[in-house]
Amino acid sequence: MENHNFMIVALHDKPDSIEDCVKLLNDEWPRSKTARNAHSIRMRSIESSNPNLPISLIIVSNTTIGKGDVIGHAKIARLPFDPGSCIIESVLINPANRGKGFGKLLMEECEKLAVKLGFSTAVLSTHDKQQFYQKLGYEFCQPVSQYGAGPSPSKPSLSQIKENKVPTKSDKPTCHEEKDLKTSVTVPQPPPLPKSNNAFCITKVYMKKSLNQ
Repeated sequence: MENHNFMIVALHDKPDSIEDCVKLLNDEWPRSKTARNAHSIRMRSIESSNPNLPISLIIVSNTTIGKGDVIGHAKIARLPFDPGSCIIESVLINPANRGKGFGKLLMEECEKLAVKLGFSTAVLSTHDKQQFYQKLGYEFCQPVSQYGAGPSPSKPSLSQIKENKVPTKSDKPTCHEEKDLKTSVTVPQPPPLPKSNNAFCITKVYMKKSLNQ
C-alpha cells in the first residue's frame, strides 16, 4: 500500500530499514541487560522476514530521497498447531505518530495479507491494548502455543503409560517408607516473594478474529 505521505511494505523488500525497526522495538520493549547478544537476537528475528513467513510489514514515510522514517511495524507468523490461523505480533507505532490511525491501517494490511496467504483466523496477544483490538473486531480467546511443545508434565503421554514409566497408586510409598523419607530429607523453605509496588499485575491476554467476516 502506498500514498503520497507513506507506504506499507514487507521489510525484506526494504532491508535498509532493518536497523530502524530494531531500534523502534528496542526502545519500546527493551531486552534484559543481562541477556547475551540481545541486540543480535532481535536483529535475527527481524531479518527472518521472507515471503514464506514470517513476514514483517512496516510503515515508512514516503520520500524520493533516502530510506524514510519507520512509522510502524507488525509481524505475521504461522501457528504450528493450527494451519488455518496466523499470529500477528510486535505491532508497534512510533510514539511520535500515534493517534493518527496508523495502528488501524497497519492491522488492516496485516489481515489482508493473512487472507491472501490462506489464513482464516488471526490471533494476537496484548498487555494493555484490549480496547483497541476490540474496536477492530477481535474477541478474547484461550492462549495459543506459537512454538512446539511436548506433553504437559501433569498429563502423561500414552507411550509412558504403555511402558509403565508413570507412577501409579500402587507405587505410593508405605507408611514406613514415608516416615523414613520425612526423617531423612529436609526440604528448605523457599525464599519469600519480593513485594510489588504495583496494585495489580498486568497479564497478557489473547484475542482472535475471523478473517472471513
